[in-house]
Amino acid sequence: MSDFIEKMVALANVVHSDLVVLPDDRARYDLVKQIIDSAEMVFAVWTVRFAQDGVGHMLVKGQGIARQAVAHNKMALSTRVAAIPCNNAEQAQALLHELGERESRH
Repeated sequence: MSDFIEKMVALANVVHSDLVVLPDDRARYDLVKQIIDSAEMVFAVWTVRFAQDGVGHMLVKGQGIARQAVAHNKMALSTRVAAIPCNNAEQAQALLHELGERESRH
């Protein structure tokens, strides 16, 4: 598993442990929204049984930062990155549609 994937899974696991103790869907939605609003770059992460790393991921927020990182082959250390656990790619797509950046939406 790549360092990037490992970091995203670790971040998503922390969020998952926070989500499972919340009382209802509204509280979980509010937490996810708060995380996305406070981060500069957000990935959705989910398990993919047959993927090489066993993990799927999608950029939900931070297209501009991602473009700069690729263009300059580095990312600012101060970039606030978050990862949201999802059940599958469809849930990640719904997250992108509901709470993602407008420029990230297809």
